[in-house]
Amino acid sequence: MATVKETMNQLMKDGGEGGDESCPAATQDITINLKNRAKAITDAAYGPENPDLPNTAFWKKKADEWEVSVEDAKTSRCGNCAAFNQDDSMLDCIEKGIGGEGDAEEFIEKGDLGYCEIFDFKCAASRTCDAWVTESDEDDDYEAGENSAMEGGDMDDKSMPMLVIKIGHKK
Repeated sequence: MATVKETMNQLMKDGGEGGDESCPAATQDITINLKNRAKAITDAAYGPENPDLPNTAFWKKKADEWEVSVEDAKTSRCGNCAAFNQDDSMLDCIEKGIGGEGDAEEFIEKGDLGYCEIFDFKCAASRTCDAWVTESDEDDDYEAGENSAMEGGDMDDKSMPMLVIKIGHKK
């Protein structure tokens, strides 16, 4: 397991070819990545374990929680989540972290990997979780609920959130 000093050193490292940007620790340290992924599995039901299988029970549970059809639930994937980062610089970080463990580009491509900005781990585009985030626009029919950042009246009635985090249900 990485020490705090090792983790801080990784955070301070240069993330690429001459840039000032550093790579997230979870892209460089498998222990941190697995710990953060486990938290996403436990806290936000990240899954399914094998997206190539039908996973009927998994998607039925998501659909029930979000109050949508199974088909609609299956459209809310990490790959179209606003927190899923596949920028070139992030993919370079992921590749650098995989390093000599085989063909890094092939791993990234086959897993359609990106970086989850919510739970800080390397994430597969074909999965989902309860913290799936969508970008909002003026035409969205958004209603603040009990898990909403808009609850409590801190925002005026005409302002729309830039992001809507759908935890537990979808209108």
